[in-house]
Amino acid sequence: MGHPSTENLTPFTFEPLFLTDEALRPLFVPVLKATFDLRPRGAPTLSAEQAPLLTGGERWDGGDVASLRLEPEGAFFKAATDVVLVGHAHAPAAGTRELLAELHVGPVHKQVRVLGDRTWFKSMGGIGVTQPLPFERVPVRYERAFGGKDGSAFESRNPLGMGFREKGSRFEENLRLPNLESPTEPLRSWGQRPPPTGFGFIEPHWQPRAGYAGTYDDAWKKSRSPLLPKDFDRRFLNGAPQDQLVPGYLRGGEAVLLKHMAPGAPLTFRLPALPSPEVLAPRARGLDDLEGALRLDTVVLDTDAMKLFLVWRGTFALQREPTELRSIQVTCEGAETLEPGQPVGTD
Repeated sequence: MGHPSTENLTPFTFEPLFLTDEALRPLFVPVLKATFDLRPRGAPTLSAEQAPLLTGGERWDGGDVASLRLEPEGAFFKAATDVVLVGHAHAPAAGTRELLAELHVGPVHKQVRVLGDRTWFKSMGGIGVTQPLPFERVPVRYERAFGGKDGSAFESRNPLGMGFREKGSRFEENLRLPNLESPTEPLRSWGQRPPPTGFGFIEPHWQPRAGYAGTYDDAWKKSRSPLLPKDFDRRFLNGAPQDQLVPGYLRGGEAVLLKHMAPGAPLTFRLPALPSPEVLAPRARGLDDLEGALRLDTVVLDTDAMKLFLVWRGTFALQREPTELRSIQVTCEGAETLEPGQPVGTD
C-alpha cells in the first residue's frame, strides 16, 4: 500500500507531515498555512500566491550566519500560539532619533524601544552614551538588539547582537550600542546585561529556549540516545519570545495594531475569523479514523512584504506508519469560496 491520497478543499497550502515525538512514536501532523495580503487600511485579503511551508525556515539576508527571519514550520506540536512580527521600524518624521514600535495581537501587547546609532564614550572621567543619530528605518532583527560576543564569552540569549561586554572588561571607545531595547530595561552602564529585545523568532540554541531542550549528558548517551532526553520540555517547540506566546491558542478574529512597523499610520485590523480547519484521515486494517480540528499555533506578520501568515497544526498518533492512512482530506468551512484579493471576514 502506498502513501495516502490527499484532498485539500481549502485555498491554502496543506502539507501532511509524518514525524516522530520525543519517544520516536510515529505521528501524523497535518499543517495548513494561509497567506494574506496586508493593506494600509482594511481587512487582510487572500493572497493570489499561497506561500509554501518552510520546513527549512528563512534567515535575514539569506545568509547562514544571520538570525532567523522565519522559523522552520515543521514542529510536531506547539503548546501555545507563536505571535511574531518581522520587518523594519519606520520613523514617523525626518529627524526621528527614537520611537516605540508596538505589537498588539489579541492578548499580546508589546513595545520595543527603537533608537538611532549610538556609541559609548568617555566623559568627565566617566562613561557616557552619545545621542542617537536620526534614522529613517531600522531592521527589527536580533543583530540590532543587545547581545554579541566578548572574546570567548558570549550572550547566551543572543550571541548575534551588539553591546555585550563582560563586567570588568576593558572600556572600548566607540563601541556600538543596540538599536533595540526594552522600554523598561535600557542599557545604561558598561558591563550591564539587559534582556535582548525584539519581535522575532528565538533561535533553538539561545536561552531561555535552549533550556527546554533537555540534558544531553553521558547518562543520556548511554541509556536514552537517540531518544530526546527525559527532561525534554515541549515548550522548546515554540519559537516566539515568552511575552509573545498565547496559551490556549488564538482562534482568529483577534484585534491587531502595529505601530511604526510600516510607513504612515498604524496598521489596524482583525485576524481572519475563519472556523478551525478540520482533517479527516480514514485508516485501514480496522483502525479508527483520525479526525479533528487543527489549532492556530503560528501567526507571522511580515510588514516588509505586507503579508500575514497563519499556520494551523494537528498532532495525531499513528500505530506504525503513514501507509495505515487510506486518504487525507482537509477542509475549512467557508474558505473554499474565498477569491484572491477578497477581504476575509472578521466575524
